[in-house]
Amino acid sequence: MKTLLAPIDFSAVSGNSLETASTLAQALDAHLVVLHALQPIAPVGDPMMMPDMAQIGEMQKNAEREARTQLTRACEKISAHGVTIESQLLDGPASAVILDRARALSADLIIMGSHGHTSLHDLLLGGTTHAVLKKAPCPVVIVPAKK
Repeated sequence: MKTLLAPIDFSAVSGNSLETASTLAQALDAHLVVLHALQPIAPVGDPMMMPDMAQIGEMQKNAEREARTQLTRACEKISAHGVTIESQLLDGPASAVILDRARALSADLIIMGSHGHTSLHDLLLGGTTHAVLKKAPCPVVIVPAKK
């Protein structure tokens, strides 16, 4: 095994999956790619109350800045264990970004959490983990939430 892909959304579950990915990368002497997919901000609701395009652009920049900070922190924790690590922050729907990167990297394994931020989010949007499992070009390790 050469390349492991660890998508994270900064939830507690993805923190657990990143620990598992780090352990596997260390044991297999593999390169670990930590990926975060930044969802575009899509305004919904009353058109009279929606922010203008400049505000949406600023909100997106702030979200990207915060995601980059969290991604850097997560990778610093893992790199302290001597793992070869690379971080990637890409825009788009999470499952599509994960599947695209897995193919582009010729990933040998995807390690991800059983669910992300909320179960309601997964119920409404179909679940990133489920979508990746159905179409992954390589084996997927699902790390459950700690109880």
